[in-house]
Amino acid sequence: MIQNLKVSLYSRKDIIAPTRTVNIWEWLLHKNEYTPIVEKLRNTSNDKERKHLKNSLPAITVSGIFSKRRADCMISPSNLICIDIDGKDNPSVLDMEVLKARLAKLSYVMYCGLSASGKGVFCIIQYDDFGKHKLHFNALQQEFKEMGIIIDSSCSDICRLRFYSYDEHPYVNWNAEVYTHILEKSNTTHLKSKEVTPKNNSGWQTSNETSRTFSIEESLLQSSNLDFTSATPLSKTQEMERLLNLVIERKIDITPIYNDWIKIGLVIKNLFGEKGLDLFLKVSSFYPDYSQEETESKYLELNEKRYRVNTQSLFDIAAKYGIYR
Repeated sequence: MIQNLKVSLYSRKDIIAPTRTVNIWEWLLHKNEYTPIVEKLRNTSNDKERKHLKNSLPAITVSGIFSKRRADCMISPSNLICIDIDGKDNPSVLDMEVLKARLAKLSYVMYCGLSASGKGVFCIIQYDDFGKHKLHFNALQQEFKEMGIIIDSSCSDICRLRFYSYDEHPYVNWNAEVYTHILEKSNTTHLKSKEVTPKNNSGWQTSNETSRTFSIEESLLQSSNLDFTSATPLSKTQEMERLLNLVIERKIDITPIYNDWIKIGLVIKNLFGEKGLDLFLKVSSFYPDYSQEETESKYLELNEKRYRVNTQSLFDIAAKYGIYR
């Protein structure tokens, strides 16, 4: 592993040009003037203040050095990808420290630590070819999904920002394996690998640029390890949130029928109240004529007390588009 990997630093998330370059290990492992902001963020429950604190943090482009935060403006690749695992997307994961320890069993995880909010973790993985960033991401997304974990689809963007965070007890593997698997988006059952030698302690058989039946490292699929979906029964609210996150992950429009759209909004509002607005906006955003202003206005005017909708109706609507609980 290269210990002097440089990446671009951005003082705020809304600027295009980087401020300077930094050594990613200094960024990940050392405290600095932003550490108190992270600690404050983790200790406040006020959503508005949390958002303000997070937006005040600087961020880096983990995958390399860029002249501007655009994929075509890369100056030097780091050959790293960062994947985010948010607690909201994974309601059956009840303890992020436990998750972090279990992810450490994956031989290709180079770093794993708590997110700025403390309600998620992120992993940094060294991959084989930065030119196949999205294909490597697709493979990782599929592998983690098979382990019952949903990772943020935005991580497929090679110039995605990673907010500053600090973890007192991160997992670091200085000898992590380079990740070589790739996956075409249309193929969700097979992976490709350039390696000709089977990975140690895995159930994988690899061959040179040929497809093979997908198989996760079997030891990690035990209920005592990463099979969170079977280890912890989900409540109705968690089941609903998991279903909606599948819709968002797959970017499927389940709202083209107006009455269905209203039912979806009512179910979300019944379960989550005003806090469900962001979820409703994301689910609605795949409609071709989506308007954030209209969607927000509609959600706020929905009267969940006057029109009670059975939560089963949302499962029925999603099933019409091939999405099941």
